[in-house]
Amino acid sequence: MRARADGQVVKVLFIIAACIGGLLIVGLVTAFVLVASPSPLANPKDVFDFTSLREAPSDIDVPSLRRFPARDGEELAYRFYPSTADRILIFIHGSSYHGAGYHVLAAAISLGGAAKVVLPNLRGHYQSGRHRGDVEYIGQLEDDLDDLIKFLRAEHLTGPITLGGHSSGAGLAIRFAGGRHGDAVSSYLLLTPIIPQAPTVRGGTAGGWANLNLRRLFGLLALNAIGIHGFNGLPVIDFNKPAKFWDGTETLSYSYRLNVSYHPRYRYQNDIRALGAPTLSWWEPTTRQTIPRRCGLFSRPTLRALR
Repeated sequence: MRARADGQVVKVLFIIAACIGGLLIVGLVTAFVLVASPSPLANPKDVFDFTSLREAPSDIDVPSLRRFPARDGEELAYRFYPSTADRILIFIHGSSYHGAGYHVLAAAISLGGAAKVVLPNLRGHYQSGRHRGDVEYIGQLEDDLDDLIKFLRAEHLTGPITLGGHSSGAGLAIRFAGGRHGDAVSSYLLLTPIIPQAPTVRGGTAGGWANLNLRRLFGLLALNAIGIHGFNGLPVIDFNKPAKFWDGTETLSYSYRLNVSYHPRYRYQNDIRALGAPTLSWWEPTTRQTIPRRCGLFSRPTLRALR
């Protein structure tokens, strides 16, 4: 009788194990099917009214690109704006473009004597990195910013560092604050940061600007949860800039690992709390988000010039 009972227990355990194994296989196959999903067709509309853009006047020309060495040996691009101020503002561009798009802002800050300005072209963007729209691993953008700061220090720029950014660039600044390099920064300047699950993203598409492959994203999230990272270089997001406005320097598609690296972590509240240092933020009127608002980083005339 005892042997028979033990046999029934083994049989039940085998059935349970087989069911669990079957579910895992089905889940894994489903994840791979999702990853293989093609990107949805974008609606080719002019979301940001590019037709209204005009080149703003500036007292100085756009500085030429310079290079700094990253820890993997890659030479990454940046532009530098000198100033009489000791403070250094590293300002990170938003999605798809690069630092030169913020030339007028950088010129106003540097000529106004508020800060020296550094405009990096993030890895995976124009003239930076081996692969347009991709990085080598999640978190590499933070490592690159840390390498840039160390390079500036080696160039004898010793003033306090403000890390700023616009849109996704501001989101990366928040991510940097919550990471292992955050102590290198003394203050933050955030212009309408993109934060996952927050109203700025407006339903996941930023008002139609971002064309997200949700099926592939969910599949990659599932694979990453079980330690499979070999597909993280696949594109998951395209940007809706009409072709007639392309100039050849934009980056219109991001891989999963670049997109994740560009924004605060999933639990973004922890990254926000880590800002700690004085933080100045501007928001679009439609946004409803909470970040510490502590002014005083720049003089009042400079703030008026930026509004």
